[in-house]
Parts: sequence; C-alpha cells; structure tokens
Amino acid sequence: MGLPKITINLANGRLGRVAQTDDGIAGLILTGAAVAGKLELNKVYQISSTRDLTKLGITKENNPLVYKDVTKFYAKAGDGAELYLLVVAEATTLTQMSAVDAESPIHKLIDFANGRIRLVGINRIPAEGYEADTANTGIDKDAITAGEAMQAVALSYEKKIDPFRVLMPGLLWDGTTEKLFKPRESTWNRVGYVLASDEMIGETASASIGEAMGMLSAIPVHHNLGRVKNGQAAAFGQLTDGKKPEEHAALLDALHDAGYIFYRQFKRRNGYYYNDDTTAAPLTDDYSNLTYGRVIDKAIILAYNAYIDEILDSVVVDDEGYLPQEVCTYYERLITNAVTITMTGEISDFRAYINPKQNIISSSLMNITCRIRPVGYLRDIVVNLGFENPALNQ
Repeated sequence: MGLPKITINLANGRLGRVAQTDDGIAGLILTGAAVAGKLELNKVYQISSTRDLTKLGITKENNPLVYKDVTKFYAKAGDGAELYLLVVAEATTLTQMSAVDAESPIHKLIDFANGRIRLVGINRIPAEGYEADTANTGIDKDAITAGEAMQAVALSYEKKIDPFRVLMPGLLWDGTTEKLFKPRESTWNRVGYVLASDEMIGETASASIGEAMGMLSAIPVHHNLGRVKNGQAAAFGQLTDGKKPEEHAALLDALHDAGYIFYRQFKRRNGYYYNDDTTAAPLTDDYSNLTYGRVIDKAIILAYNAYIDEILDSVVVDDEGYLPQEVCTYYERLITNAVTITMTGEISDFRAYINPKQNIISSSLMNITCRIRPVGYLRDIVVNLGFENPALNQ
C-alpha cells in the first residue's frame, strides 16, 4: 500500500459546460484567375487575414473580385477570422457553383472544411461575352436557378448535422420591379439574395457578398445584419444596377417586401446600412430571416453534441417498460444545459420535454421535444409625441 498519504481525486464533467460552436466560420466561392505558382483554381484555401492574399499572389489587378470580397470580409470580421476560399474560373456560373453534383464547388468547399462552415457566400463577375437573362426576372436568371440548387445542397448537409446559410448576389439587376423575381415567393430559407453593391468592377456593380459575410461572422447569431448598433455597413453604397439607394427611393419598400438585402440610409447617420437579413422564403416560414436560421443551426449542433455520447448506451426502464422520471430528467437536462449555457442572450427561453411513456425496449427510440423562444426584433418603433398643458388637466 506504500506510505500513508492523502489522495485527492478531481471530479470532472460536473459543471455542465459545453464546447462553443463555430457560429461565424465562413466560406467564399468567387470567380477569378489562377496565379502561377501561388493560386490554383478549384482548390480550397484556409486563410486568416488579408496578408494571405499576398501569399496567394492575389491583387486588385489580377483578381479584382477576390481581392474586393476578401478585403471587405476582413474589414468587418477582423484579422484572425477563419475563412475558406475557393476561386473558380471566370466563366463559372452561380448555378454551376451551387450544383447538387458531388464534385461541384459548394460540395468541395463544405467537405474540405469538414463541416465547420456556417456561412457561405458566392459571387461572380460575368466573363466577357456572357449574356445575362433578365427579361422575366429583373436579375440574372442564373442567380435564381442557383438559389434553388443551393437550397437542396444546404438541406442535404443539414441532415448530416453540417448546417449552413448562403448569401447569393442579385446579379445584374435591371433597376425595375415590374417583372422582378421575388425571393419572398420562394421556399429557399437557407438562401438570402443581396442587392447591395459595394464596388464597380469593370461595368458590373458587384454585390457586397464579402462585406455582408464579414459582418455576419463578427456578430452573434441572434443579431440582425441590419442592426443599426452594428455600425454602418459601408461609406459608399449602391445597388446591383449601379445606382445609389437614394436614386431608387421610390422602389426601396417594394424591394424590401420582395425579400432582398440591400443598402439603405438613416437621416442624421453617415453611411449605408443593410435593410434586413431576409431569406428567399415567405414570412410564414420560421426561418425567413438569417437570424432565426442561424439560431436554429447553432441549436442543431448543440443538440447533436449533447446526445452523441448517448448512442447505444443502456437505459433502465420501470416495471411497465417505460422510462423512469429520473431518466427523463437526466436527458432533458443534457440538452437544456447545452443550449441555455451556450446561447445565453441569443434566445429568450428553452424547454425540453421527454414523455416517459415510450417503449424503449421495443423501439430503441427516444423522442425529445425541444422548444426555443427566440428574441424579438424592433423593426418598427412608433413614438407618440405631443405637448401638455398642466392647467388644462385640472
């Protein structure tokens, strides 16, 4: 037994602490050109600052879109933010980037990052000779077919517990609303359409995908992209037809109701702000805003992490073959601790319930009902203001 002594054994795992999720990790798929010996097309690079642009030989001259979107991303997200970059040939369309095919750029990006990516931005500058189809859609039809494909891909990864949300450019908007495609009439709640443009590249008003992605990476999942307290999005702003928002003042309400993300101004505030963070889904969809979608994506990861260790574990049942209450309470506590500790301030409330009347022996299946009460958003504020004469109140 050795010499008499005092032994202290430390208990572990009693605090109910959980690992943080990677809420703001982003990926960009952009059109560009290879740089000999430095940047390969169709290869994913993990970068952490604009200094990596130099390592990859990317300049404003040889890759204007890549340079712009990565620079704008880090201006908002800050150096050190994890970003996955995939540059594809200039002729690559948005639909090709988003294809459900297993070898498509979006699959390559997500698979390379091993499911770490939660935000994806895709953008392109049309190659010389490209003929956009905007006749019946107002924006390039390529962006619409890409949105449908991207939704299918995103849903397939959600089933693998690798959820992500996407920003798509409202490319080459013709400046009218008569025949304009309305994202709100679609059912693609994992895709948002950006009609804001932060720079002209040649003759194309390039969508502000990198900038918006950088802002989303830097803020908590429950903060709206258009939150004024985030600070201005840009000092200069336009829409993807090349005109400033104030030149389209009469159309902004219609663009908002249609479901686009674009720049707006506030009186007595400098610069431009985003109007909202809508997705291509109707208002009746619980995830018709990126904020709600990002909150639920975080909860998906937490729920998975909370229960993965329980797979094939044995469960004691009572005399009737059902779950004892203390077992139900244990499993309820696992998910409750994971969500409430990690998402403090990001949700209003969380509840989990397990019905004990479950025949685990026969089914080997346990159902858990979880409900998140989200935070609310002040989209409209009405101030009732007037004078008062105390003498008239007597």
